[in-house]
Amino acid sequence: MVEWGEVVRILALADDLSGASEVAAILAEIPECTQKREELQPRQRGVCVHLEMPTLGAKATEVTVLDTDNRRRGEERAADHLRHLLNDSAVFPGPQVRVFLKFDSLLRGHIGGQLRAAQELTPILFCPAVPGIGRTVRGGKLLIDGYPLRDSGLWSAEPEYPANEVASQLSPAPTRTLDLTTVRGTHLGKALKQAAESGAVAVCDAESDADLDRLAAIGLDLGFTLAGAAGLAEATARRLASESFAPPAGAVPDRRETLFILGTASAAAQRQVDRLEETGIRVHRLHPEQIDGFSLEHHGTVAVTVDGPVDPSNSESIITGLAHLAMRHHADRHLVLSGGETARTVLGVLGFSELVPLKQAHAGAVVSEADGRLIATRPGSYGPPTSLIDILTTIDLLQNTTRKA
Repeated sequence: MVEWGEVVRILALADDLSGASEVAAILAEIPECTQKREELQPRQRGVCVHLEMPTLGAKATEVTVLDTDNRRRGEERAADHLRHLLNDSAVFPGPQVRVFLKFDSLLRGHIGGQLRAAQELTPILFCPAVPGIGRTVRGGKLLIDGYPLRDSGLWSAEPEYPANEVASQLSPAPTRTLDLTTVRGTHLGKALKQAAESGAVAVCDAESDADLDRLAAIGLDLGFTLAGAAGLAEATARRLASESFAPPAGAVPDRRETLFILGTASAAAQRQVDRLEETGIRVHRLHPEQIDGFSLEHHGTVAVTVDGPVDPSNSESIITGLAHLAMRHHADRHLVLSGGETARTVLGVLGFSELVPLKQAHAGAVVSEADGRLIATRPGSYGPPTSLIDILTTIDLLQNTTRKA
């Protein structure tokens, strides 16, 4: 077992790019933006987000995050891809490594198959709770502000409804549910061991940060790989907070305009767009059929968003159209990319392979640096009504500001 006073490297594998950026900011202890230039502090651990798995070895940063892009793969391909990554001995040699598996807090994607693949190497503790944004797990059910996920409307863009219980949604992974009484009781460690011995993923209830802290502490001490959403990642960061590292000195990119590419038509996202437009930012609301032929001006800060109902079966072509629109018209602007698949596709088309997180505009909205420009990513459904304004404010604060080691 690694002693907590030693340097611990963290490898996080996330199934989409917005999740990768989010977990990178959390594990590197990058705080949310205070909106004050003088309070922009350097990140605490060296961190990099990769779109392709590098060979890391001894020169790895303290926190390495990989976007596996498994959200878009089929179940078998996603499981095979994660299995390959976890079996790659060149990725992170040595015993002083903690692996975190980051999945969607709304349980989207083929999570169960990936957990079953990961079980071949390590026992798994899974919890998708994020109490800070009202996402809790009680009685084996994921609740959104107290209501079952199935009734929340947050799966409206998916081809089918989620299962009633977390364990059922994780099929085909074998599972054992640990209720809140067990999580808070004196026999949590024993229950986790019994789940592992039976070959099951321990699916845990949690309603508070204290619950998650307990899961992270006991799970890590017993050698479990932790898997879940931002809440469990935050608990992991708190548990592994004994070491901190400053990044190399460097200059934040020069002042530029910003291009927003917003790959979601959700009602919450449209309210955020409305608030952005009220500040004077020009917004182009495009129906899916308008995206491919749309010509965007090559100057100024501007936003492009999808308007009207979106057929889930057409989402891939919409995302591809937005990516090619960005390629044609980005004009070296900073980028704000909403939606993990949108962000991944845009950055792939533009040729970016690594992101260095700098700051969180708010929980889940991460501003990173890549090849001389700032790139903000966030899940499509995240954030308050002022989310896009907060991101733009953070970009403005970071521009022309020198980071100190």
